[in-house]
Formats: sequence, structure tokens, C-alpha cells
Amino acid sequence: MTGRGPLDAQPGYSLPVFDRLAPAPPPSVLAARIDLHTGPGDVVVDLFGRGAWVARAAVDRQRRAISLESSPLTRMLAEVVLRPPDVRHLDAAFQGMAASPRRESSLKVSIGDLFATRCATCGRTLVVDEVVWSVDDEAGVAGRARPVARHYRCAVCRDQRGGSEQRQAPLDADDLRRATADVGAEAMRVSLRSRFPDIDGAETLPDELLDLHTARQLVALGAILERIESDLRAAPVLAALRLALLHAILPASRLATGPGRASALRVSSGHVRPQSGIQFRERNPWLAFEDAFRGVRGFIQRLEGGTAGPIQARLGEDLRSLGEGTATAVLGLASASGLLVLRDDPNAYGRTAPTPRVRLVIGQPPMRPNLDRLAASYHGTAWVLGREAAGSLPVDALAGSSLRPPWSWQAAAIGHALEAVEPAMARDGRVIQLVDGGPEAIIAAVMGGATAGYRLLSARMSDPDENAAAIVESLPPGGLLPPGPRTRANVGLEPVPGGAGDPDIVPAPGLFAPPERFDRRPFSAADAARTVTETAVETLRARGEPARFERLLGEILVGLDRAGQLRRLATATMPTSGSAGSDDDRGPDGRGPDDRGAEDDRRAEDDRSQDVSSDDPASAARTPVEDPGPGRRSAATGALSSAQPPGVTARPRRASQERDANPDPVERLLALIRNELSRPTQRRLTEIEPDRWWLADPGDLEGAATPLADRVEWAVFSLLSTAGPIAETSFFERIASMFGGHDLPDEGLVRACLDSYRSLASTPERLITGDDLLRRSQEHTDLLATIADAGHRLGMRVWIGRREQTRRLGDGLLGDLLDQGEQHAYLGGISHAADELAEVDAIWYVRGKVAFLFEVEWTAMLDEPLLRRHARIPADESHIRFLVIAPERTELVRYKLARSPLLRDAMDAGNWHVIKSAHLRTFLAREPVDLGDLEPYLGLDPSIERGGEQMPLFGG
Repeated sequence: MTGRGPLDAQPGYSLPVFDRLAPAPPPSVLAARIDLHTGPGDVVVDLFGRGAWVARAAVDRQRRAISLESSPLTRMLAEVVLRPPDVRHLDAAFQGMAASPRRESSLKVSIGDLFATRCATCGRTLVVDEVVWSVDDEAGVAGRARPVARHYRCAVCRDQRGGSEQRQAPLDADDLRRATADVGAEAMRVSLRSRFPDIDGAETLPDELLDLHTARQLVALGAILERIESDLRAAPVLAALRLALLHAILPASRLATGPGRASALRVSSGHVRPQSGIQFRERNPWLAFEDAFRGVRGFIQRLEGGTAGPIQARLGEDLRSLGEGTATAVLGLASASGLLVLRDDPNAYGRTAPTPRVRLVIGQPPMRPNLDRLAASYHGTAWVLGREAAGSLPVDALAGSSLRPPWSWQAAAIGHALEAVEPAMARDGRVIQLVDGGPEAIIAAVMGGATAGYRLLSARMSDPDENAAAIVESLPPGGLLPPGPRTRANVGLEPVPGGAGDPDIVPAPGLFAPPERFDRRPFSAADAARTVTETAVETLRARGEPARFERLLGEILVGLDRAGQLRRLATATMPTSGSAGSDDDRGPDGRGPDDRGAEDDRRAEDDRSQDVSSDDPASAARTPVEDPGPGRRSAATGALSSAQPPGVTARPRRASQERDANPDPVERLLALIRNELSRPTQRRLTEIEPDRWWLADPGDLEGAATPLADRVEWAVFSLLSTAGPIAETSFFERIASMFGGHDLPDEGLVRACLDSYRSLASTPERLITGDDLLRRSQEHTDLLATIADAGHRLGMRVWIGRREQTRRLGDGLLGDLLDQGEQHAYLGGISHAADELAEVDAIWYVRGKVAFLFEVEWTAMLDEPLLRRHARIPADESHIRFLVIAPERTELVRYKLARSPLLRDAMDAGNWHVIKSAHLRTFLAREPVDLGDLEPYLGLDPSIERGGEQMPLFGG
């Protein structure tokens, strides 16, 4: 669950290229958080945008937004997302491109001439869809190849053999001549090569990328690109055409696997990885461009078909422009210069309107780059945006064989961005980070906020089998941690520096020590480990059930923040803005600026030798590298300034031994938490299953709350039975508002409870329940009476639980079914736990021989009978226990047993058998009652429900 809001965390619609490069955030989560934390007119900021999806969600809800995009490609996508062009204007632009003059004909016709062929059936001239080439060797991308077949469609003879479907035919002499003819590809190659920035150590990579296309494809794609860039168009229309070209490049290359499909581009050690296939398809670039244009056009239509309609954002220059006039959004790049739009210059000439405050920062952390993603970004950016835009990427890392940036790089990037936005934030503002990834990713997000002085309010991770992003919620420096200091009349008070409400005050070690500032003492691993254990125990006691490591991690991080340990660790290990020589001043490739480039030991050793031979190594270590500005590559370092988090300065290279001595802070904190939970001397926690933890101390177990699963189940039933018909969305919002912090349930549990209690007549707009508390209570009483009667018929002594004996049954009580001896029977002869046996719903027994214990439940709340009452009754081979459940609870019981190892262990250890109440009534109604015939009725999937092969059982 995501807290107060919808449970659906599925990603929204996007374009195929960006699904890989920059996946969009879940739109339902964005909408819920924006509605919860802001009001109309408030400012929402996305510091690492992936296409301005956050800004669009904010503008759709009458907020103002700033989106700092993570790359030039997402900046281009943001232009379309925030200001979708009219599809009529887009169609007109496309048709104008097709008809635009090129040489002696139009652009479309001239490209078609390059791929002209003849129909093998009617002989008419047409344009080929694609040509199949056979690769004679596997020498690489530019290996020897020859055309062998063609695929085409003939509109003239479409009603004849083959119809309008794509046909295949061998190449004739004219086809072979066109496939190998000189079409002026060299001149076009020179023009396109100038769009790719040079890469140290990978000088041939741009040529290899261009070699992915045949000569005809290169000329055709270049012609389309020239026409897109030469005509004067509105920015959204131009961006949409560039997006169409971006999605046509790989399908019109040797990587094409079918119409509109292509395999991923792979780069390693500065070279394109050769393809393993023996054939490739030469797709007609204009047809590929048409297919991509249809995809972009459909994408824009979906944008315009949203619930709020085609809302157009009005772009401004900076934060102040959002308060001066009609601007509703600001677009920029997430770089050092891009963060300047968040600054407020009160002395700016001619600008007197007050600068609005940022109420909410929401978005996803910067994606950790890898070689494949970086290669795809470099390739696409150079093609559609040019050399300068591609130069803003950390392209030097493409010369290496791998790219694995440390998690502290992501934490540093988050920290510097949050530090830049902090002066513009409102005191009651919030920072929401939607984190994709494992524990390292969420710790990096938390550490980044701690570096900038933000306090952690919550950190929630979903289980590995759930497809949902983790959510980190932080409070800006100076903000009040809820609930804050208040008077006896519940009136909020301003924090007192050094006293109540001061966010920098944390508890001091020792029982009677007064609170102290967090920076009063350094980070202590021992104190942090103690906090980890205490927080984990408190969380498990509050949940009342085992929890996975992912569930505990968020609460542990909050506990470390409350104790001040998180900020102490961040202060000691993470870089701060403008700090030269910081330990984690590394780019996304995990190395310092001077380390980037080739991976081989020879170059690294040469570089270290040059560093040692410098005139003044000490002064070099103290001198920060000059910022070359956004989108430019520093000649001094050989790396891009945008590869580093904004504001981080460079430091000289460190030897590998020194790096080993300074482990990544994120990995260090994760190792500390895991080691503390699993240390051999840990007496308060135990790992009952891999990565699933529970309480080990008897005192903690005694103080544990009712399991969360049972509380959620009762909340679902109560809401359905008292709220009347309720919409499904309102139901989930109400359930989410009932649980928070330790008790936040997962979506699967809530849905399992809803499916168990909803009526068959329910619809998504109208949820109702068929369960009635009074009717269920009466059914419970009647079933216990039936069990007691059957026990007497079997010749056994019967016991009915003390609390059950007072139930009304006809004109008397349920206890009247017991004779005088049974009512005052001493149950110690069955087991030493006589008091616990007295609370069992029903018992058949023969003293000293056998006992059948029945627990009758119309709910699936199994904690009280299985884990509490019967846990105090010692297991004995002569004790046979039956859990009687309502048939409607079958799937919910199955879900809870699969979810809880404690329940499964209790079922196995206690010799439990599950039987449905309807089947038990059927069995007890037989004459005579024979316990030997009971087995087919047992289990969640009893054999009597499996069809005709069990029919003889009914005639027995």
C-alpha cells in the first residue's frame, strides 16, 4: 500500500524507448500524494524528472510545477507531455515533411526510390518493406553481408494470391543493383558523424554506431533528420517529430528483428557488441518512421484523453515566474545550472512579486547508469538532438568494460539537489521519493536526504513479490516533526531552539542524560546497532507478526534518524556541497573524475604515475576542478560535469587500497543493519525463514499486539458491514487511513480480506457484504450444539468452552447439553494445561486415551486459537485438533497460512486438521457416525469436492 491513497502502483503509459531509459512513475501514487500534501496553487518540484510526469500530474490538479529533467531526451519528452500538440497540427507537419522537396521529387518519394522493387506477381513498381541480408562472417557490426530476399506488399494485386499481406520473394538484378549502389552515403556519414562527440578510449564507437545502418538507411534517416531540423515549427510539434525519429532509428538498423522491433544496443569496452545472428533486416527508414509516428501520435492522443482533458502548461523561466504571471510550469535539466531556477534573487531588477514556496518535492531518484542504458542514451541523443546535447552525458564511461557506480553517487546526487531546493521550501513541506530497487536504493535515498539535513518521516518498502515502488517521505530542515510540541488545549507551539520541538535535538545515551544536538557526538556503530535492535523489536511487537527484512528496513531507518545516527553517518561519510576532496566525489561510473576512461591497468597505472610526478600534489588535492558549465566536457578531467551531482567538486585519484579502506557509506549502513539482526549473540530477534524476522525474547512475545493480518480482516468486515454500499476506491482509502507506520498492510492482504467478505453481488462501484454478525453468532452456536450431540452419540464425554456455555440455545443455554458430570469435569486428566483446555470451543474425550479438540471460527482470525490458546497446550499424539472454518473463508485461510510461517509451524506442531463447517455438518449428520469416514472431509481442498471419483463415499 502507498499510505493514504490508491493501492495501484502500476506505471502509466509511456513510449518504448523511455520505458527502458527512464520509466515513468506510477500515476496513481503521484495523484494521491499531490492531493494529500498540496492544495490548488501550490508549487510541486521534481528534481530528477523522467519526462515531466510529475509536473503534468500537478498541473492537471491546478498546481504549479518545476521539472528538472534527468537527461536531454527526457527534456524533449517533457515538452510533449506538458504541452501535447494538436494532432491535426502534428498530422499536417508529417504530411508536409513527406511532400517537402528533395532533389527532383519529394522526401517520401526520394526515399522510396532507394527501396524500389517490382511485384513478383504483377510486375508493377512498388516500395520494398525490408530486405533480408545474410552475414557471411561474424567479424562484427561491419562484417561482410549480401542481400538475399525482399519483403513487400502490393496494393494493386492485393486481391490475388497472397492478398495484402507481406510477401517474400528473391531479389532480381535491379534489386541487387539498388542494394549496392552508391547513394551518397559518405557525405551523409560525415554530416551525421559530426553529431557524435568524441570519446577518449572509444574513438571508433561513433563510426560503429553509424555502421549499424546500410548506406541506403543512412541516407534516408539523414534526410528525415535534415527536414525535421530545417523547418520552423512549434516546440511541441518539433519534439514529437524528434520522438518519432528516435523510435525509428533502431528498427531501421541491423538490430531490427521485425516491423517496429529491434534488439537492444550493446556496447562494451568502447565497441558495439557484434550480433550473433546470421541475418539482419534492412528496414525501409520511411516505413519505420511512419510506424514510429503512429506510435507517438497515439501516445499524444492518450495524453489528451486524460480525465482532465488536454491541459496545456504555460512555461516560465524560474521559480519566481510561477508567482509573477500566468506561468504554470518550469522545465530545466538536473544540472548545476538547472538548479539555479530554484533560487530566489530578491534584488532582481524589475521583479517585485513574491517568490512562491515549494510545498512538495516528489519524484524518483536519478537512475544509476549502466553501459547499455548509457549507450542507448548516447546513441539516441546524438541522432535527434546533436553533439552538444550528447556531450552532456558521461560518455567517457563507454570506453570501459563495465559501469557500476557506487550507491553513494546516487545518495550524493539526491543530497545536493535537496540542498539546492531547501531555501525555497515551506517549513511544512514534504519530500516524497518513489524508489525503484532494493535495500541499497532506499538507503541511498535516505542518506541523500540526511546529507542535506532532512528528517526522515517514513520509509516503506514493498515485499519482493509486489510490483510497487518504495516510498521515502522526508521533512525539510527546520520543519516540525509531527505531532510537534502542543499545549494542553492541543494548540501547536513554535519549537524552542535546544528544547521542545527542535528537530536537531535527539535522545542522548544513558537513562538520565538530557537530550542533545545530533552533532554533539560522532557516529557510533555500537549505538547504531543498539538502535537497530530496539527499533526492529518495537516494530515486530507493534505488527504482532513476523516481517520481512524489507518491511523492517524502513522502520529501522526511521529509528536511526530519530536517534541522530543517520545524520551523523551522513556527515562523516557523505560529501557536502563545495567540499573539495570528499571521499565520495565520484561520477556515476564509481570513480573520481580523473579515473574515468579505459579500464585496463596500464592506463590506470600511467595516470597514477602522472599524478605522482606533478609539481604540487598537495595543492592539486586542495584545488577544486573548475565547473565547465552545463552540457560541456571538462578537458582537465576528461569527464562531464553533469556526470557528478550538482555542486560536487573533483578530487585527485585514489589508489584502490585507499578505496577499500573507505567503503561505500550506503553499503556500510546496510551491512551494519544486516549484521546486527543476524549476529550470533542476538537474543531478541530470530530469523524464522530466510529474510523473515520474529521476536525471540519471551517478554517481547508476551507484549506483542494482535497480528496485523487479523486486525486488517476485522477492519475490512467492520467497514463493509457498517459503511453500507461503498465504492472500491473509497474502501481502499478508508482502510489505508486506519493503518499507518508499523501497521501499514500490503495490498495483497487487503484484497484477500475483501474478496473473502464481499458479496457475490458486489461491483467495483458498490461493495457490500453478505456476512451478518448476529447470523454468524447463531450459526456458531448451532454448530457447537451439533458437535456436542455427535460426541455423545459416539459414546465420548463432551466439553464446551466456558465462554460458549452461556450462549442462548432455544429456551436454554448451550451448557445445558452437558450432563452434571461433564459440566464439573476436571480437564487436567486430558492435559496439564487445564485452564487453557477450558477455553477450547468443544472437546470429545476419553480420559487417558484420546481427545478431539474443536475450534470453530467463522472468521479467518487464527492468532487467538492457534498461537495463543493452543500454544499453551502441550502437543500430544493423543490430542487431535480440528479447525472448523466457514467455507467462505477458505481462500483467506489459505492466504494467511502461506503468509505466516508461525501459523504453518503451529499447524504442523499441534496436529491440526482443517475442516469446513458445511462438511462437518454433513459428516455429523450421518448415521451412524464413524470417525473412520472423516478423512475425505478434511483439508482446504477435501477429496469430496474433487468430483465423481469420490461419489462412492456418499453411499458408504
